[in-house]
Formats: sequence, structure tokens, C-alpha cells
Amino acid sequence: MDGAQHSDAEALFDKALTLNPTASDALLHRANLRMIQQRVADSESDLETCIRLYPNNLMARLRLATVYMAKEDMDGAKRMLDQAADFDPDSSEVHCYRGELHFARGEFGEAKAEFEKAMECDAYNPTPFVNAALAVINTPPSGGAMMPDFAEAVRLLEQAIKVDPMFHAAYVQLGQMKLSMATDLSKAREVIELYDKGLDYCRTPEELKDICCMRILTVAQIDAAHALHMDSLNMQ
Repeated sequence: MDGAQHSDAEALFDKALTLNPTASDALLHRANLRMIQQRVADSESDLETCIRLYPNNLMARLRLATVYMAKEDMDGAKRMLDQAADFDPDSSEVHCYRGELHFARGEFGEAKAEFEKAMECDAYNPTPFVNAALAVINTPPSGGAMMPDFAEAVRLLEQAIKVDPMFHAAYVQLGQMKLSMATDLSKAREVIELYDKGLDYCRTPEELKDICCMRILTVAQIDAAHALHMDSLNMQ
């Protein structure tokens, strides 16, 4: 599945379930594969089967909440997350998923609060730091401010990388943000250094390609600005 060999993956999951029809791992993995294939109803069926067999399976409920969100059934997603919280109220993952539900609803303050709870439950999970940064960026300015609190978003993204230096999403978001905030070309060049660091930690060819593309685009922008005798990337 990780190598995008979906047909072979499904055949193996099917064989595993033939050997043991109640194998929760096989049901969870096949449900994930089916979501990748955009077979939402089939994914939902596998997860419902898993929950019926193992009512206390937290991950099955969390993934089923994701299926409901994909179907834009936010009430169903909330119901499933509430059930997951009943089983494990101190789960970082539960708070992350709840934050994502608020985010999808445009409730960015509530989303950030849930991501902060996720951080408290597991300080070594980088995902809520990135998600909280995105919530900050999307929160409309208040109190006379003209822009979102980019400094806070940068702090959260830098913390995500500190928590997990291999967390690809943090490099992507932080690079884009720092480039948009760069006041001069030297600051813009720091983004290239960030991407170089990220390249050392890429775990898959897709991650490597993603950061390489972003690095190339950043270098091109800086080279163009230098050729035009510009002091920054700001065209105004």
C-alpha cells in the first residue's frame, strides 16, 4: 500500500481476512486502502465491521469519523468522536480529530483549543502543532490587527520539527510561511536552508519530490529577484 501497489495490497488484505475474518489490523488497513482508492462506502463497511467485532477499538472509530467527514456528515463524525472520547478522553489522537472537525466547520478557535489539548496529552506528537499553526493562520484578525498571528504559527511549526525532525508537513508549511514573510533576500535564502534540512529527513520518494520542487521554486524566485536588482521578493 505504501508503495502504491494497491491491487497487490488489496489481494493480501483479502487473503489475511480469509485466513482470519476477525483480524482487526487487516480490516483497518483495508479500510485505509479503500479510502485512498476513494471507495468510501467500502471503507465505511470495513470500519463498521471492525467496531462490531471490537467495540473498544479506538482507531476504527477515529477513522470512521474521517469517513463521515469525507461524506460531509459532520454530525456523524462528531458522534463517532464523542464515542472515541468516552473510551479514551486523554487520547492525543481523539483531540486531533476533534480539532480537524472544528477546522472543517470553520471554527478555528475551537480547533486550536482541541489541538492544544492534543499537545498536552502527547508532547511528542508533531501533528497537533502543525494543525494548530494552520488554525492560527486561518483565524480572522481581531483587536485591530491587520494580519493573522504569523509569529505564533511559525513558533508552532518550529516546535513540530523539534518534536519530530522527520515530519514532512512541518517543513512544507514552515517554508511557505517564512517565504511569504521574508523581508529581504537573506531571509528568503533561509527557506532554502530549511528545505535542505528537510531533504535529509525525507522518508518517501513523494516527500523528497515535494520538497525538491518547493526548493527549486524558491531558488528560482530568489535568482529572479537578484537579477532584477530587487531587495526582496515583494513585487510592490
